[in-house]
Amino acid sequence: MTLLLLGPIWLRGGPVTAPPEDVTVRAVEVALPARQGDFTRAGLWQLASPSMEFGGFSALLPLGDGLLRLFSDRGTRLTLAVEDGVLRHPGDRRVFAQVWDVGDFGNVRRDIESATRDPETGDYWLGFENFNAIVRYDVASNRIAARRPPEMQPWPVNGGAEALVRLKDGRFIVLPEHRGDGLLFASDPTADGAAARFRFTLPDPYYATAMAQLPDGRVLVLARGLRPSLPPFTARLYLGDPARITPGGRWPLERLLDLDTILPRENYEALGVRAQDDGTVEIWIASDDNQAALQRTLVARLIWQPAQ
Repeated sequence: MTLLLLGPIWLRGGPVTAPPEDVTVRAVEVALPARQGDFTRAGLWQLASPSMEFGGFSALLPLGDGLLRLFSDRGTRLTLAVEDGVLRHPGDRRVFAQVWDVGDFGNVRRDIESATRDPETGDYWLGFENFNAIVRYDVASNRIAARRPPEMQPWPVNGGAEALVRLKDGRFIVLPEHRGDGLLFASDPTADGAAARFRFTLPDPYYATAMAQLPDGRVLVLARGLRPSLPPFTARLYLGDPARITPGGRWPLERLLDLDTILPRENYEALGVRAQDDGTVEIWIASDDNQAALQRTLVARLIWQPAQ
């Protein structure tokens, strides 16, 4: 969330003129190279809706049945279809829903900032700011468990579980929006159990906003920064190996791609990956529009051919 830094002139006004179901998906052309190193921009779309409940998407999950699900800092989820690599409105299927059930934290604003998923069961976990909690849901979005891990409570209410990933071995990594200590859970963070702290650093002005595990076990980290320009956003992808996380140690992150070279500058906060049959990796990235007049909700599809 960056709206407080941008000032009130960015706020988008106007009444709610349509239900949130009225979402348009439009392909966007940009005057940027479609390829940068091992990365190819394979699609870019702008999402829009007249509803004031729309936008603010800070997390996403590629689902196993040709769907892409986005979660917002307004406590909502949006589900879209992906057909042959093209993002589409899923037709008659319901696309928009409120995430009401967050356990005992329901009387606090439901600011979803991160998401991760178990591909075997379909269960997924959401990281919430404001009450610094993690909530687990089943494949049908029924709440299974909710917990405020004590290690997350010193984090600012607007800088909580900004990035969250479930690793293939069942461990979880959680990063706050500020630089400093990350957390490594040996198992489900909604269950009892302490987390190990580790250090991570990103160069100024970048902060971690999302994570996803790659097929080879490494972790892709999305980082967003602010610069004194218009638009003020800049973004990068970093790469980290969870095998190099040690309690109290520093997790090294390798700079992988300057997203400004292949995507229009926006407030990118959501990230998801999916392995392809040809050995490439499909990367989905989405932006949080902060309900700002000069920002957009963009969803990008990149194809990455990792070096062998």
